[in-house]
Amino acid sequence: MRYTGIILLSMALLLQLSCKSADTIEDNSLRVEESKATESTPVIEKTSKDVVTEIVIVEEKIEEVKKVEIPADEISKAVSEEFADAVTPVTEDNPKASYTDEKGVVSYVEGKVKKKAVEEIDWKDNVSEKAKVKSRESYRTMKKSRAELELLGMDILRLAPKTTIDLVALYEEAKDGKQKTDIKLTEGDLWAQVNSAGDDSEFMMDTDIAAAAITGTNFRMSKTGDVTEMKVYHGEVKISNSKKNMNSLAPKSVSEFKAPKQSFGPKEVSGPKEVTLKEWVYVVKNMQSIKFDRTGKVISAGDFSAKDAEETTDWVKWNKTRDRKRGLK
Repeated sequence: MRYTGIILLSMALLLQLSCKSADTIEDNSLRVEESKATESTPVIEKTSKDVVTEIVIVEEKIEEVKKVEIPADEISKAVSEEFADAVTPVTEDNPKASYTDEKGVVSYVEGKVKKKAVEEIDWKDNVSEKAKVKSRESYRTMKKSRAELELLGMDILRLAPKTTIDLVALYEEAKDGKQKTDIKLTEGDLWAQVNSAGDDSEFMMDTDIAAAAITGTNFRMSKTGDVTEMKVYHGEVKISNSKKNMNSLAPKSVSEFKAPKQSFGPKEVSGPKEVTLKEWVYVVKNMQSIKFDRTGKVISAGDFSAKDAEETTDWVKWNKTRDRKRGLK
């Protein structure tokens, strides 16, 4: 701040001297015109030279100040503080002002949470409560950290420790006229309450293997190692290992799933052959879950109970408590 003050003071002095020079010259010019005396001309030249000399001295001082190394973050902070009131807000009368694609807010932060643009590599920015949420951002919670994002339409996303999500698209208009939301779970555990999905909107949850179409649902999706699991507490989810063919495949209920029988006897090992991935679509409803591996093969599917050990963890209890406070199912 002290360096910025010096620069601003020097610039003010330079401006003042410039104005003084202009006033002096203008005043002397009037005298010349009134007196019509030729001897007054040297006075103008002398006064102008003196003022110019002073300006040169000030400019040299400014150049000396410029050579001093000032931390970039200190300059940025100083400029923000000095000119914060000069920023023009977005209004109907001034649509060309600064615009940000805000689609929600960070409503809770516990521990250390990072964010970045989806296309960036480094996690530079720390996340704090009340921060704005935008499309094409990635969020990551560190160890012993949690975060809650409150999106438009009262859609809620909560990130467990060591979780990473990409907000690929938030309420963006698609070619068919629907509002499209697409969120990718890269790793970790995500708890969500989706209320905005309907006939005129689409809410998708993605992993590297499968995609889920969400409709008015309270669900949990986790990805640990090679295994991904989707649990639905209330509502309905349609999930498939073929996103592009999801609407053309006949959906099955998870109740129809039958785990393949294992054979423990000796069997002949066949040679190398091409492996094709069988496409599937399952509908997961209240208190049902589906689990699949990195190849897209379903490992298990069916009902689960609130009394299961996995449903008594601190993470589940914390989410249910927050849901009740918000009046959510």
